[in-house]
Amino acid sequence: MSALHAFRGSGRIRLLAILMVTLNLRGAITCVGPLLRDIQTHFHLSGTAAGLLTSLPLFAFGFLSPYAAPVARRFGMEQAIFASMLLLVAGMGLRYLDGAAWLYVGTAFIGCGIAFNNVLLPGLLRRDFPGQVTIVTAMFTMVLVTFGGLGSGIAIPLADLAGWRFSLVSWATPAAVALVIWLPQLRAHTAPAATEPRTRMSDQPLAWQVSLFMACQSTAFYVMIAWFPSMMYDLEGISAARSGAILFIYQIFVLGSVMITPFFIHRMKDQRGIGVALSSMILLGYVGLYLDPVHALGWMMVMGLGAGGSLVLAITLFSLRAQTAMQSVALSGMAQAVGYTIAAVTPILIGFIHDLTQRWTLALQLMIGLVLLQIAMGYLSGRPLKISN
Repeated sequence: MSALHAFRGSGRIRLLAILMVTLNLRGAITCVGPLLRDIQTHFHLSGTAAGLLTSLPLFAFGFLSPYAAPVARRFGMEQAIFASMLLLVAGMGLRYLDGAAWLYVGTAFIGCGIAFNNVLLPGLLRRDFPGQVTIVTAMFTMVLVTFGGLGSGIAIPLADLAGWRFSLVSWATPAAVALVIWLPQLRAHTAPAATEPRTRMSDQPLAWQVSLFMACQSTAFYVMIAWFPSMMYDLEGISAARSGAILFIYQIFVLGSVMITPFFIHRMKDQRGIGVALSSMILLGYVGLYLDPVHALGWMMVMGLGAGGSLVLAITLFSLRAQTAMQSVALSGMAQAVGYTIAAVTPILIGFIHDLTQRWTLALQLMIGLVLLQIAMGYLSGRPLKISN
């Protein structure tokens, strides 16, 4: 965080408040996976019902992201972020209540709160730090990835300490702290001028290119998170424990790429080269798993480098391709709606294809095709263009 020295006074306080909110955008979701077996046993949930629990936040991201810009336009970004954090804290409280219905309602609330802040925070960074967009976006993404990984990493130790329900609700503490820290920001209410033109993103080819790049990189990541252990067991007889270790190493490489990529983005006049290069790393990883799964660890390391950098690039494009903060929010809303909807549906489709064929061949071919699309979208969205008014 030495980059904080580049910011002074109220700007530093504001950035820290934004990063504190960012800290809460993944942990409450990623902690569910390791606890899923205990949750299923307690509530007598079927596999399908348990799968829905893990998919709910992604569907919320997809369906609600387009509404973030209108809400921010009406009430102001600071107020919208505060309301989203209230939803997040309320959702965690509801998940602590006994009863499967509360578990699902609470998870839905959490997904809704995170969905809005996924969209609003990059737009706020674009507005408040226009000269440091790349570095503050990198910090945002680094916090997002780090605490997302921490959510899954500490879930079992906390459950061993005080039970799975305590582990599930533990993320309410940093969320409540972020809520308190954000309170002073409400005085800086800065709703956009009513005369600011509204851009219809669905009419913009560039917006679709950014959205499809976001969709492809998100899907490539979530398919691996969902299916890599099963895939490796079927293809090479690799145990769940070893697959989990490989996934952990994969996410270390994702984080490393998140930290490194912004320095390249910052020095480039356009992002075509880095968009193609990062996407090609993901392609190499998938092709490697398809042709040579015995060396899965190496392929996943390469894929992790591509995945982390692609996430940073996708989020940075929300700002680089927009002319105003509200355009950035609108572009972010569209891209995340398209991206997370496809990322939520594709793992289900992959499972269906595997059930139908009892093989991973067609599923991996589908993913290779999707990453080829990502390469094309990385080139097109990387051009130094702006969304028109």
